[in-house]
Amino acid sequence: MRRWVASIAVGLAAGLAAGLLCGREPAHAHAEPGMPAAPATAAPPATKKLRDVLTKSAKHGALPVPGTRPRPLVNLYNLWTKEWLAIDLGALPSGDTIDRFLRDHFTNQRAAMQPRLVEIVMAAATRFHCDVANVVSGFRHPKYNLILRKKGHQVSRDSQHTLGNAIDFALPGVPTAVLHAWAKAQQLGGVGLYLESGFVHMDIGPIRSWSGE
Repeated sequence: MRRWVASIAVGLAAGLAAGLLCGREPAHAHAEPGMPAAPATAAPPATKKLRDVLTKSAKHGALPVPGTRPRPLVNLYNLWTKEWLAIDLGALPSGDTIDRFLRDHFTNQRAAMQPRLVEIVMAAATRFHCDVANVVSGFRHPKYNLILRKKGHQVSRDSQHTLGNAIDFALPGVPTAVLHAWAKAQQLGGVGLYLESGFVHMDIGPIRSWSGE
């Protein structure tokens, strides 16, 4: 009788130890005979941060297959705000992101920028095999445009910059004159050459060209 009781005690101890080692209570610790098994604990709901990450991942499509070459990026650098914007050649950023990046640095105001402007810079960077493009000017608030005119700067009273239709940029390592020749050949709108300052102006207004300092 004592041996039988001792063997049961050893069995119960082993069962409890196994349950504790697995990080859970053994099923028979509190269950009663005939009592149905408790349902599996549901996974906690995804947090807002996790949902945002998953949403962003879905927008950018499937991840590249391991071992394949990733799609190239072009890094835009705003010379005034010191901000960077990495752009995937296969997926342009949202309009809100573009508007913020190309905002007026003087007033910190943004405007609805033409997405084609970023496409133009991307096309130029691709043509000259550049992974960096320096943005000199995007949106220019009318107030700031007036200040520049009063100071004698070469800016138009009705500048396309104030309408969100223009961008000034340069490509490191690419001569300004060479970039200007490429820009004129595109026949997309206005093209300005600022040789001394080292940048090119492009807009989507009427086709025209000029030179400045």
